[in-house]
Amino acid sequence: MQDKNARIRRIVQIVTITIAVVVTVLLCLYIMRLYDEENMQSFEELVDSFGIWGVVFMFLLQVVQVVLAVIPGEPIELIFGALYGTLWGTVLCIAGIVCGTALIYILVQKLGRSFVEKIIDSKQFQKLKFLHDPVKRDTFMFFLMFIPGTPKDLLTYFAPFTGISLLRILLIAAVARIPSIITSTYVGSSFVQGNHLRSIVIYAVVGVLSLAGILIYNKIISAKAAKTDGKGEDGDDNK
Repeated sequence: MQDKNARIRRIVQIVTITIAVVVTVLLCLYIMRLYDEENMQSFEELVDSFGIWGVVFMFLLQVVQVVLAVIPGEPIELIFGALYGTLWGTVLCIAGIVCGTALIYILVQKLGRSFVEKIIDSKQFQKLKFLHDPVKRDTFMFFLMFIPGTPKDLLTYFAPFTGISLLRILLIAAVARIPSIITSTYVGSSFVQGNHLRSIVIYAVVGVLSLAGILIYNKIISAKAAKTDGKGEDGDDNK
């Protein structure tokens, strides 16, 4: 059974990673094309022609990004900023993240751990089992989602196994991710307004912070996992 799950997980990961790479490259290339004034004008006309359907499409794209997890959210957030500005781009991003998070939570609740293990390696869950402590769970969940560069959508898949309520995880996901989303939508908005140098500098700083965030995340997870193992807690959920 474990071998079958491993094969299914590898297939799912290959497909989703392929989609992630293609979508990310296409989005980044499209953003870079906006450097040209003529392309920018065409872009604005295209946005106007979409109307409400453009909003619906981008909203669904954000939901898909959260659910697939391996697709990076930053290029999508940049497009939101370019299309709708910092404020409304941020609002739409958060709305998509909340809906995607709710969808993951409900699916995991209905289908159980066997469903998740077809997508995510169970070893990843072992590293997060310290989050079963309800006293520290919410604080750590918020902190880990707040740090740039952390695998926030992986935490979303794990959340239902910690006993956290749907409303609480939605609130944490929405609030903790606001700073990083605002930064991305601001960069996207600033870029289409012609502030290219400022956008590049800000995004470079965010990139450095994300790398630091990854290091901090790995250090926290490793330390907490080692401490939990040392106490002999299993923290597993056989649902």
